[in-house]
Amino acid sequence: MTPMASPLLHAGSAAICLAWVALILLAGRGRTAVMLALAGLAAGGWLAAVALWPEKPLSGPAAVLEVLRSATWCAVLLWLARRTGNGWSARQLAGFSAATLALTLMGLAALLPGVPEIPTLGSPGLLARLGLALLVLLVAENLYRNAEEGTRWHVVLPCIALGLLAAFDVLLHADAALARAYSPALLDGRAAIAALALPLLVIAAVRDRRWRRDPPVSRQAVFHGATLILAGTFLLGVGAAGEALRHLGADWSRAAQVSLLAGGVMVLALAVASRSMRSRLRGRVVDHFFSARFDYRREWLRCVATLSADGADPQERAIRAVADPVDSPAGLLLLREPGEALLRWAGSWNRPAHSLDLPGDHPLLAALADGERIATSLPADLTASAGPLWLAVPLCHHRDGLMGVVLLAPPRAPFTLDGEVFDLLRATGREVAMFLAERLAAERLHDQRGLQDYARRFAFVAHDVKTVASQLSLLHANAAHHMDDPEFQADLLTTVGAAAARISTLVARLRQPEAEETASSVAPAERLRAIAAGLGHEVEICDQGAAQCRLPIAPARFDAALRHLLDNAAEASPPGASVCVTLRQEATRVVLDITDRGPGMSAEFVRDTLFRPLISGRAGGSGIGAWQARDLLRGAGGDLAVISAPGAGTTMRVTLPCEERPLVREAAA
Repeated sequence: MTPMASPLLHAGSAAICLAWVALILLAGRGRTAVMLALAGLAAGGWLAAVALWPEKPLSGPAAVLEVLRSATWCAVLLWLARRTGNGWSARQLAGFSAATLALTLMGLAALLPGVPEIPTLGSPGLLARLGLALLVLLVAENLYRNAEEGTRWHVVLPCIALGLLAAFDVLLHADAALARAYSPALLDGRAAIAALALPLLVIAAVRDRRWRRDPPVSRQAVFHGATLILAGTFLLGVGAAGEALRHLGADWSRAAQVSLLAGGVMVLALAVASRSMRSRLRGRVVDHFFSARFDYRREWLRCVATLSADGADPQERAIRAVADPVDSPAGLLLLREPGEALLRWAGSWNRPAHSLDLPGDHPLLAALADGERIATSLPADLTASAGPLWLAVPLCHHRDGLMGVVLLAPPRAPFTLDGEVFDLLRATGREVAMFLAERLAAERLHDQRGLQDYARRFAFVAHDVKTVASQLSLLHANAAHHMDDPEFQADLLTTVGAAAARISTLVARLRQPEAEETASSVAPAERLRAIAAGLGHEVEICDQGAAQCRLPIAPARFDAALRHLLDNAAEASPPGASVCVTLRQEATRVVLDITDRGPGMSAEFVRDTLFRPLISGRAGGSGIGAWQARDLLRGAGGDLAVISAPGAGTTMRVTLPCEERPLVREAAA
């Protein structure tokens, strides 16, 4: 015998469910609210039928509505699954839909007159109801499990509400199959659980108002499409007004129509050219089509393009990168020097230069909270001295902490600030901080390289000055004995003049090293003879066919390199032994072999010591000559090699690229 249900409990639950359905329609919107309301309405209709026929809660109209209720719940969940599309294929949706339809028809057929109502597993009616309940529970579980993080928040409540009701139906029918009778307590419990579960659908409908799926077009397409629609509407209105005036029959109607059209075109042109108008259009029309206020891919590309642009001042680019996302037309940049607490003015955009300094205890720095917050209420002293200001965006570096602040002017059009805007500004501020830190590091590296280059040139000059000083010292030592000799006096004047000229050249080279590059090539044989004439030691020059070549090296560099090598060869040679210089051409290069008859050098010394700066193998040496000579030659595309052995002398082999000297032929008389 079928137990009797409580009519009062089911009637009250039905009324509560219908009230929830009304709230769903009021709080929700679109198809989602309709589908959730349909699920609640199916539950309310079933409860009302049980309240009207409490003696037949499992047969008659109540049974029909129960089967349709479960089928409706399954259909609602399948619609949500199709809407999200996460992990649901068309084949799966079709399979679940076919199973729902089959079980629904089976449950309705079991309620036909003459079909026995026996609560056993062999009963078609019980199998259909139990199968529908299990199907609802299965779809709810799969919908929740396959939903992505972004959509799960919107489907979790319908899954819980309908899955809970279906699970209770499974418990009811499974208990009836085992006991061969339905429990009155479980029958009445379904009504109370339905009234308690439907508020979850109301909350789901409210949540769905925040679920705005982005259209499959870009923001630019939506922006320009909305602009064209508004422009077309405006032009149609202007045209209609002009046509109405024309039909009035007045003499000035045609002129008024043309004037309205011209004015409309002018207004549209002004709107297109005005950034404030575009900002208003984007804020009032375009942003409503998207779930996020910003196209983050576009914002990232715009930030990178702004920071890497050529021509603009880097400080101005940094301000623009922060100002563009919020449509600010101007701003100031304050930066902190390393090791200082004071923020100093570093640049401005669309604002005049301003000597604005913020001490470490300024209220603005406290409002920024070490770069974690964006200040929207700026102190009065800032606005009084720097003009209208709107936001203070911190530039927080991952290593240096708060390295600066960008102060932005009010936007062109009203701009709503929310958490998404603040997150974007904080991320942009970190990117700008890294950009400024890298530029600062690059500038420091450039300065250090300049100092290193200056130190290298100074070492070269010091070595050359040492050579000149040695010559003057030798001249001074001989002056006491040969001062009365007219020939010595002439040599003295020549040597002192040459030393003064060389020192002047060295000082100019130290100040402006590029000045020595004015002459781009030299004739090697001629330069060698000039250098050998002033060496003070016998030099034998053997030219083996390099007379037609010119070397692509500045004369000052060539002279400095060769003079060092010849001086070293002369010092290493025994008294009376000459230095031999062989000059020849090999393919496209010129080879100069400078050979002395000195003690020679070991392979270990050449490898480990000879070309190391500030390390010399002889007493009183500076360790600069060989290193400088090789550096100068390599700078001109050449090289310096050493051929030496202990007791066998040394050959310094210079190789440089050759430029063929054009042959000049005299014209026949």
